[in-house]
Amino acid sequence: MASHLSYGRVNLNILREAARKELREFLDKCAGSKAIVWDEYLTGPFGLIAQYSLLKEHEVEKMFTLKPGRVPPADVKNVIFFVRPKLELMDIIAENVMSEDKLQPQREFHILFVPRRSLLCEQRLKEQGVLNSFTNIDEYILDLIPYDGDLLSMESESAFRECYLENDQTSLYHTAKGLMTLQALYGTIPQIFGKGECARHVANMMLRMKREFAGSQNQILPVFDTLLLLDRNVDLLTPLATQLTYEGLIDEIYGITNGYVKLPPEKFAQKKAGEGGKDLPTEPKKLQLNSAEELYAEIRDKNFNAVGAALSKKAKIISAAFEERHNAKTVGEIKQFVSQLPSHAGCSHLAGQSHVHC
Repeated sequence: MASHLSYGRVNLNILREAARKELREFLDKCAGSKAIVWDEYLTGPFGLIAQYSLLKEHEVEKMFTLKPGRVPPADVKNVIFFVRPKLELMDIIAENVMSEDKLQPQREFHILFVPRRSLLCEQRLKEQGVLNSFTNIDEYILDLIPYDGDLLSMESESAFRECYLENDQTSLYHTAKGLMTLQALYGTIPQIFGKGECARHVANMMLRMKREFAGSQNQILPVFDTLLLLDRNVDLLTPLATQLTYEGLIDEIYGITNGYVKLPPEKFAQKKAGEGGKDLPTEPKKLQLNSAEELYAEIRDKNFNAVGAALSKKAKIISAAFEERHNAKTVGEIKQFVSQLPSHAGCSHLAGQSHVHC
């Protein structure tokens, strides 16, 4: 269970568990050992839903990145392609399937489209002559991805361009479907407000979907009382402004991707006197950023000018708490000191170091 998803006013773990359940059900359709071939773009979002341990429980033995050529050899019964519905990816999949060694034991191929199955993609596979090679072709509806206790994202980076330059409103349909999924889990949102043409389209699609599924939805007491839909073109300037919160500046300078940031290795080098730059680490340090870490949850939304004082105050509190161990003489006092340690775990020395280096 991802505990940081339940810290906010709404328990977003319910959404995550629903996504995990659907993933398990698809994997169980493909009986036997499995290898997953990933559309590289999907690995980050899926990592927030299911770790490798869950996949391993369902007989996933190997994982590869989707590339032209032949799928790497693997002694498995099933090969599953996890891909977005993109025509260029279908060409790579077709090449993978046609390159299969006919002398090796026959493997079954499956496709899981994320977030929607595509008839155009299936037609491309048919044109390539490989459509009948697939045992299962299905879709995995991963619309709203829970990043933190107060944050959901569709990770649809091209949505603005698609809507306003290419006149493709597919992303609006995905948005409406995602919001319908949210309401199926957390109750129907009674009030919807919006500004902009795309917001109106999404609201109308939601109302149409609601009429289509009338009577089949569970009656759940609403968790959300209001939904506010805003077009990006209502405010085009805000994304151009420099963020001045601690989390915002980390994203501006280093970039936060799927809840992780990669920091330069030299910032974490343990320099010793007289050694200069000897044996400096070469790999970037990867840190997960979410509310599970108490210190990060406290400073993430602070103006950067206030972060130094907050870190200094927290460091003094932790230092004073650990100094108390010298005053513990009796077994009872030692037991009391030990019981207080977990409350300082989220603000540990290592956590503080990481944020100082940021």
